[in-house]
Amino acid sequence: MKTRIPLLMVAVLRFTAVLSFGMLLQLRLRELGISIVVVSALATVRGAFNTLGSPVWGAVSDRINNRRFLLGITLLVPGLLYILYAFVQLPYQFILLGAVIAFFGSAFQPITMSLSTELAEEENVSSTSKEISLLNAASSMGMFIGRILISVLLLWLSVRSTIFFFSIIALSTVVPVFFMKGINRTVISSEERKKGFIAAFLPFVVDPAPMLKNGIWAIYMGSFMRQFGIAGTTSLIAVYLTEEMGLSKSLAVILTAINPLIQIFSHIYFGRLIGKIKAKTSATFGMFLTSLTALLFAVGNNWIAVAIAYFSLGIAFGAFINGAATFVVTHSPRKRKAEFLGVLRSSRSLGQMLGPLVAGVIASHSYVQMFFTMAVAIMLSGFLVLVFCKE
Repeated sequence: MKTRIPLLMVAVLRFTAVLSFGMLLQLRLRELGISIVVVSALATVRGAFNTLGSPVWGAVSDRINNRRFLLGITLLVPGLLYILYAFVQLPYQFILLGAVIAFFGSAFQPITMSLSTELAEEENVSSTSKEISLLNAASSMGMFIGRILISVLLLWLSVRSTIFFFSIIALSTVVPVFFMKGINRTVISSEERKKGFIAAFLPFVVDPAPMLKNGIWAIYMGSFMRQFGIAGTTSLIAVYLTEEMGLSKSLAVILTAINPLIQIFSHIYFGRLIGKIKAKTSATFGMFLTSLTALLFAVGNNWIAVAIAYFSLGIAFGAFINGAATFVVTHSPRKRKAEFLGVLRSSRSLGQMLGPLVAGVIASHSYVQMFFTMAVAIMLSGFLVLVFCKE
C-alpha cells in the first residue's frame, strides 16, 4: 500500500491536468484563429513523439534500479513546460512545445504500469489485471475531475487563465513520487544491459519470438488501428460540438466528462472480469464497442446522442486497455515487461499521430464522412485481435 497509494495519486493528478490540456489547446488555437488542419496537426505531432518515446523510456526503465527517480524527472519536466502554453501564439510554437512535452510524457505509462504489475502476484492473470485496472481507474478519475474543473472554470475564466490553473496541477504530480517506497523487482543482468539500444528500442529485431508466439503483434496492430480511429474522432470534437452543433464550451466539456466517469467503473469491472473471460475477449469487446462511439457521432444531431457516445466509449476503454495491457504483460518476457508495455503505448501513439492528421483532412470536407471512416478503422482492429491473438 505504501507504493500503491502514491502511485494512484500520481495517476489521478497527472490525468486531471494532462488530459484536460487536449481540449483546452483545441479551444485556445481556435481563439487565435488557427485552422482545423493545424489543430489536428498538433495532435499528430504529440502522437509522433509519444510513439518515439514510449519504447525508449520503457527500455530505460528496465535498465535502471530506481524507477521512482525516473518517474519523478519525466513528470517534472512537462510540469514546468505546460505554463508556456498560455504565452505562445504561433502555430509552430505550439507544435514545438507539444513535441517536447509529449516525449517526456510518454514515459508515464510504461513506467507506472510496470510498477503496478510488480505489485501483483507473479504469473497470476487475475492479480495482474486487478493492479492494472486500479491504475487505469485512478487515471480515469483524474480525467473526470479535470473535465468537471474545466467546465466550471470556463464559466468564469478565459481559456488562457484556465491553462494557468491546470499548469499548477501538472507540476504537483511530482509530490506523491517522494512518498513512494521501493519495491522488489527483477533487475536485468549486466549481459542483457550490454545488448545495445537497438535491442531495447526494437526488441523484435533481436528476439521476435515473444511477439509472434501468441499474437502480441496483433494486439499492437489492433491498438494502433483503434487509437487511429478514436484519436481521429476526438481530435476535433471540441470544435465540432461548439461550432457545428452549437453547444457552449462548458456543456461540450461536461459531455466529454461522461467518458472518464464511466471509465472508473469500467476499469474496475473488467479488471476483475478478465480473470474469467480472458484478456483477449475483453480487448476485442472494447474495440468493437469503441467503433459505436464514432458511429453515434456520425448519426447523432443533439447532445443526447453525444452523451450516449461518450457513455459507450467509457465502457469500451476499460474493456480494451485492461485486456490489451494484461495480454501483453502475461505474454511478454518477465524482465522486459516495461519494454513491451512501452511498445504497446508506442503503437497507440502511432495511431494518435496519424488519426488526427487523416481526420483533419476529411473533416475539412465532411465531419460525418470522417466519423464513418474512423468507425471502420476501429471495427477492423477488433477483427484483427479476434483472429490472430491466442491466449
